[in-house]
Amino acid sequence: MDQVLDNIYKALRFFTDKIVGYFAALIMIGGTGLALVEIVRRYILGVTFHWGQDAVTYFVVGSICLFFAVTQARRSHLAMSIVFDLLKAKKKLRAAMYLRALVSFLSLCFYAAFVWYGWPAVERAWMMGATTQSMLLVIWPFQAMLLLGFILMALAAAFQLYQDIQAIRGRKVFPWAETEEGLEI
Repeated sequence: MDQVLDNIYKALRFFTDKIVGYFAALIMIGGTGLALVEIVRRYILGVTFHWGQDAVTYFVVGSICLFFAVTQARRSHLAMSIVFDLLKAKKKLRAAMYLRALVSFLSLCFYAAFVWYGWPAVERAWMMGATTQSMLLVIWPFQAMLLLGFILMALAAAFQLYQDIQAIRGRKVFPWAETEEGLEI
């Protein structure tokens, strides 16, 4: 069973790190490039694309939402580690492991709730043909990027929760995957 889960998690990590991560980077580069073109057009030529600001905003935000999944999978997301550091300093590694499992569980719950309530919003935007303020760009692809980021974060959090629970039980799974900094299991 562990080997099957290990292979599934490796496939998820490959998809998240190599495909979603690079796709998000390309979207960010494209949005940044469009912003630079808009600067030149506005301040040198005196004209702009009326949809340019919307496109830049949604491309940049969409790429960030996708990259959230990469940072979650690497356990490199923004974290307040003071409690972990205090527990480690007091040699309470087991308590830190329980806390990490709790954080993984709460993260999974939040991501799953976001997906649960976000799916109908994307579907509704698609069916209604909702557009950005410039009325040119449909909004559902950008909402779908956010939703995909949260789906991938939920999957990563589920695997991390499994890893955390197994660590509490004294078993090491996914030895190649990151753990919290300084909490080797």
